[in-house]
Amino acid sequence: MGPYLTVPKREKDSYDGENAKLRYGATGMQGWRNTMEDSHIAELDLGNGVHFFGVYDGHGGNEVADFVRDHLADELKKMASFKSGDYQKALEDIYLHIDIMLKTPEGKSKLQKYKKSTDGQSSLFGRGNTEEIAFAAGCTACSAIITPTEIIVANAGDSRAVLGKKSGSSIVGVEMSVDHKPELPEEKRRIEKAGGFVEENRVKGILNLSRSIGDLEYKSDASIPLKDQMITASPEIRREKIDANCQFLIIACDGIWDCLTSQEAAELVGELLPKKKKVSAVVEEMFDKIIAQDVASSGGIGCDNMTCVVVQFK
Repeated sequence: MGPYLTVPKREKDSYDGENAKLRYGATGMQGWRNTMEDSHIAELDLGNGVHFFGVYDGHGGNEVADFVRDHLADELKKMASFKSGDYQKALEDIYLHIDIMLKTPEGKSKLQKYKKSTDGQSSLFGRGNTEEIAFAAGCTACSAIITPTEIIVANAGDSRAVLGKKSGSSIVGVEMSVDHKPELPEEKRRIEKAGGFVEENRVKGILNLSRSIGDLEYKSDASIPLKDQMITASPEIRREKIDANCQFLIIACDGIWDCLTSQEAAELVGELLPKKKKVSAVVEEMFDKIIAQDVASSGGIGCDNMTCVVVQFK
């Protein structure tokens, strides 16, 4: 079965929260994969009266995604730019800051505690120390700061944020991020300038995304700034003013976007939200609709880990 189980793990890790301004539901499901490598964050009060949500899709292991889950929000609150209300700069800075943390002895030591195993083996076969974990594992990062008046999304990788906006009697899915793939012209230029190449839409024929946290193997040229490395954690930022048409924000890993377009997901969430008491129940039903019935006939679609946060505006 390779990276897949013979029977999917459909159990869902869900939780919900709300305040006077919004409510949210967050759900993760391992699905057909041998291990769960996604993580997510949902913080209703990060300070300064803002909310923070994010999805982090691990690859090469769960370690970096779990490290981000446990440290990113706390580190973000310490940033001078966050304290001063410059949230775009804070998001730009925090992704690169986490990469720097992963390079420190303390960061490498913390990574070790997140290591999972299947059949007695490390989630990264053949690596035997913390240096190898930091080098070989990484994660996408799609995060949103929500202020009383604005949504600010920072994305690195191929997780995605979609804003559901009311348009007459319909819901329109507005993409708040770009999937960072190596074949995109801007991404390919940076990769090649840093000494890499794109083969079969993969960086050096291996990694199928062009921005991530971690993956330090691709960030080892000390003569190049962090934002210009072959793989960079530097996020792309999109902002949207909150108005009466803003209904909800979806943040999800590519396990969802492999199965649904942004518009399809927005329509599904818009249809289900009025019918469910909990927002997480909307996400759970979405997962049940898109998980593959079997691996062989699906071509891998619907077989990935699935993680999604839906934030509904009141």
